Amino acid sequence: MTAHFRRCGHGAGPLHPGDQKAVAEFTAMLTARQRPTPWTGRGDVAVRIGERGGLERGRPLTRQHPDADPVALVLIHPDTETALTSTLYCPRSRIHGTWTTPYRLLTHAHAGRTITPNLSLEA
Repeated sequence: MTAHFRRCGHGAGPLHPGDQKAVAEFTAMLTARQRPTPWTGRGDVAVRIGERGGLERGRPLTRQHPDADPVALVLIHPDTETALTSTLYCPRSRIHGTWTTPYRLLTHAHAGRTITPNLSLEA
């Protein structure tokens, strides 16, 4: 029995299951980017970095008040959760929403780039 997959794009033949996974991850990222979950002041955040729309995973400091502005946070690696920066002060206007796994595709770490040490999150 042969499996039939719908093909995305202009290629001929069935869509490989690995390609289906990539398409599903990309679709989830687009959905999360267009409809972010509002951040409630608790948990990790998706922080807008730069002008190209990249997002990074930020973890507010434990002593941080939920309503603080700016928010004191540390940018962390999306997979290993190791700190990438020292404490940064991020205006709430730069917080895209609550961190979700699909945002991983938009991070510097996923693209193989490093975050500059003199990063500023000023508005």
